[in-house]
Amino acid sequence: MKTVTIYLRSVEINKKNHLAMFDSNRNSDIDNLITVAPSGGRVIWKLDCLSGIRSITKIYSKTGKKNVFINDPVKLLLCKGFKLLLPIVKGEQEEEEYTIEYVLCDGNKMKIDPMIRIPPPPPSHG
Repeated sequence: MKTVTIYLRSVEINKKNHLAMFDSNRNSDIDNLITVAPSGGRVIWKLDCLSGIRSITKIYSKTGKKNVFINDPVKLLLCKGFKLLLPIVKGEQEEEEYTIEYVLCDGNKMKIDPMIRIPPPPPSHG
């Protein structure tokens, strides 16, 4: 099962807190990451080293469409992360905006809304 890991880190820009995210596909952005994940795979969210984040409190679908977030991500037992098993996409690309709620080390509660995209499977030859 192919896994895409998304690492989270709090950054301050112009005296405002933002969420820097980078994934194991080598994509990165601040507050607006679009992660491309494999059909039938999984996504794991983890705190980066020295992230400035005390904990991730919740990850859930922003839209409620439930075409990627068929179930809510579950908390991982041995680390401060979450994981989501992805549906198998047979036809067209699926994507969904979601919300990450987290608490900074200073106690401030934050919320950000990135996106997960699952491309359709490649055409079969034969």
